[in-house]
Amino acid sequence: MEKSETRETSHQAKVNTNGPGSLPLGEEWLAGILASAMDAIITVDDHQRILLFNAAAEKMFRCEAASVIGQQLDQFVPMRFREAHRHHVEKFGETSVTRRQMGRVTPVATPLSGLRADGEEFPIEASISKIDADGRRLFTVIIRDITEKKRMESQFLRSQRMESIGTLAGGIAHDLNNVLSPILTATELLQMRTTDESSLRLLNIIHTNTVRGSEMIKQVLSFARGVDGDYNLLQPSHLIREIVRILTDTFPKNIEIGSSLAPGLWNVTGDATQLHQVLMNLCVNARDAMPDGGKLRIEAENIEIDEHYARMNVEARPGRYVRILVQDTGCGIPAAILDKIFDPFFTTKEQGRGTGLGLSTVAGILRSHGGFVNVYSEPGKGAYFKVYLPASQSSESTTPLILRPDIPAGNGQLILVVDDEPSIREVARETLTAFGYKVLVANDGAEAVAQFAAHKEAVRIVVTDMMMPFMDGPATIRALRRLDPEVRIIATSGLKANTRHSEIAELGIRAFLTKPYTAETLLKTIAEALK
Repeated sequence: MEKSETRETSHQAKVNTNGPGSLPLGEEWLAGILASAMDAIITVDDHQRILLFNAAAEKMFRCEAASVIGQQLDQFVPMRFREAHRHHVEKFGETSVTRRQMGRVTPVATPLSGLRADGEEFPIEASISKIDADGRRLFTVIIRDITEKKRMESQFLRSQRMESIGTLAGGIAHDLNNVLSPILTATELLQMRTTDESSLRLLNIIHTNTVRGSEMIKQVLSFARGVDGDYNLLQPSHLIREIVRILTDTFPKNIEIGSSLAPGLWNVTGDATQLHQVLMNLCVNARDAMPDGGKLRIEAENIEIDEHYARMNVEARPGRYVRILVQDTGCGIPAAILDKIFDPFFTTKEQGRGTGLGLSTVAGILRSHGGFVNVYSEPGKGAYFKVYLPASQSSESTTPLILRPDIPAGNGQLILVVDDEPSIREVARETLTAFGYKVLVANDGAEAVAQFAAHKEAVRIVVTDMMMPFMDGPATIRALRRLDPEVRIIATSGLKANTRHSEIAELGIRAFLTKPYTAETLLKTIAEALK
């Protein structure tokens, strides 16, 4: 951030004092005041020829006063506004009435823009005055560059819009959750009860798409309300190294992946899985922006945000932050949509390639961590996202973050899996066998009791569904307990709410898995039950 400067009053304003177009003001003190002014001050004659061009004007328009004295003021007005500018000055000369005042523009006035010598347009505020000197009519305009002001206004409006969208999205998502929940549970129940293949295929389609809709709603809620998580002291360098390793293994080889981590990065307090999701979302977007290859770079450094910076960024608070940069050399983001990319469901990807929830989830997660994200991009020149995470006040050291701990494996223990759904039995068999267990399967309670009776001494754990035809889970467990009161039971169901806590305690169930569960969850639950 560029610091403000105080110009020395000894710097003289460039004033033309010779020839017929000379300025009839020769006092050195006046020239000094003009030179030290923070706003650009330009004086022109009745023909719009520049007579005075102070130091602030030189800096604002990026040119030397000596090169523009005597030239037309029009060169600093964008071409499309020049005719209106001339008309406005002429009318002001006749009436001394203007709609322009510094810091205020009436509703009927068109916003003003200036044009720097290098061709860059920028927003301005301007005040104009007229004096008559020695029979000549002179106009002086005071110009203020409001680029930063406009940027702050844009940030504030974006923050307000995001808050409004979040409130609306949160309400809609809550209601949709209430609609989808009974559909999901009813579909799972019908899957368990239906044996007709055609009906099962339709139910599977309903189930898959309902789960997908439910996950989208979770993402919307994470954007709208923030994200709860398991917050611990983390070292960002461990997180970033793990991300880089995953990207190197999985991204196309035509994408060059690099990283740069400043030494002594501060710790942050956060949820490792959620922060992993933030960086992965940004990196996947970068990959998608480089279909023909390119460079992806992740950098991290410590920074301190002061009051000045915080006043210029509505989401920032003064303090210590770890700043993580994710930069790509892809197609870039058009300026027209740059302000919308964090809105939920906004996406530029073609149908089927994105939901528009990735970046909104990033914003929601960072908000819940007390951080924020900024983005800069130019079409054809790539994009970079700067993620700011508040540094932890704790000076404790952290152990390296392991995002994917080794899944516990078995050592030949025999597991009995009871479920009336063939696909669940088959997947459980494959999973447990792959991780070192031996497996028996049963498709209902009666078969489970028979299998257990035949292998009672060897079976270490029974994993049983609670909702089965003919002989349900509770009846099966009671029968197994008559054969072996100490048998270890893990119960599963897609409808946990239908199994009362009192019943779970009465049946002596070691653990309860809610369907659908992952292979990792199953393996960890079995490992815990075997202790």
